[in-house]
Amino acid sequence: MHLHMGESVSQALYSERSWNPLARTVELTGDRLQRGGRTTPLTELNLGAMAEAYLRGSWLGGGGAERPLERLPQGAEIVPVTRVTGTATPVRVRQAAEFARVLGELAVRHCGGPDQVVALAARARAEGVPLWIARRFAPGPAGPVAVAVDRRLVRVDVWGPHAPVVRIRAPHGFHRDAPGPARGLHLTVGDITAELTLKQKLRKSKSSAEVRLPGQRWVLRRENSVSSWLLRDERRVALLTRPPRRPAVEPGTVLLPLAAVRHESLDPLDAVMAHAFAVAFGLGDTTGSARFRPERRPSNGAEPIAADDDWDRHWFSNLGEGSDDNEPGGGDGWGSDSGDGGGGDDGGDGGGGN
Repeated sequence: MHLHMGESVSQALYSERSWNPLARTVELTGDRLQRGGRTTPLTELNLGAMAEAYLRGSWLGGGGAERPLERLPQGAEIVPVTRVTGTATPVRVRQAAEFARVLGELAVRHCGGPDQVVALAARARAEGVPLWIARRFAPGPAGPVAVAVDRRLVRVDVWGPHAPVVRIRAPHGFHRDAPGPARGLHLTVGDITAELTLKQKLRKSKSSAEVRLPGQRWVLRRENSVSSWLLRDERRVALLTRPPRRPAVEPGTVLLPLAAVRHESLDPLDAVMAHAFAVAFGLGDTTGSARFRPERRPSNGAEPIAADDDWDRHWFSNLGEGSDDNEPGGGDGWGSDSGDGGGGDDGGDGGGGN
């Protein structure tokens, strides 16, 4: 194996060679990562999240788990890379510490230098969402609404201009048979804890998801097989529709689209709440369900994070268009393996890639 350093986009910054033509070697250039026969453009990697951890002396892994750089050996080992979707992909390299150093420095340069990375980290702290979690954006009546979700950790964050942030957590884990109407989910609007009720009935028209605040009430009710109305105090504020199973996307698009939201209200909080409902709960025939993987976990009152054991394992976000981001049946919570919001078709927020 030989290592090469250079600054040209096409020149190898890290390169492995083998006399065995079947060996899986790794090469990193200024614009792509080559793993055996698979090529990943750097535009598909979350360079900001990896750069931020690297500057703190850590390496980012699955689900936000981190390990100190000094724990990476000089020899062969797995070094995870984080995609813009929030997926972490384990990459076995022959010189782990060197690969991490080269990729870390490359990530910092691509972000515009250490000061820009620090600014990214500060913005993420202000948002209350780790950099590694993907942000998707949708137009709203008061400006863009940001949606961040990781279904394995059971966390949703939705925010937009002139509205309090809506967050969903599961402090003790989520389970569809958990006691209580919220099934273990905890929803807050700004600093206020809301009352959440999920109801699934044999008659689908009677199923609902409801959020109550003092003096306010939002209810999600089925409209047809793929759509549901969100009502605030019995007035329609948004129509939420699942994306098609195979959405039409622009070439080069990595992230799956969000559910379609047709706003009937100009209130910024209605817009944020609509996207929170759309990303967290089932729509249409699955109204009243939650799109999270059933899982129980101990709670210490802190934000949900992955265990250290997940650091070097595949962490699928199921938010991407291709197989790099999706485990079988994952599909961003619509499918039967990664949430109870699915209708058995295993489609994602647009479905692809399974």
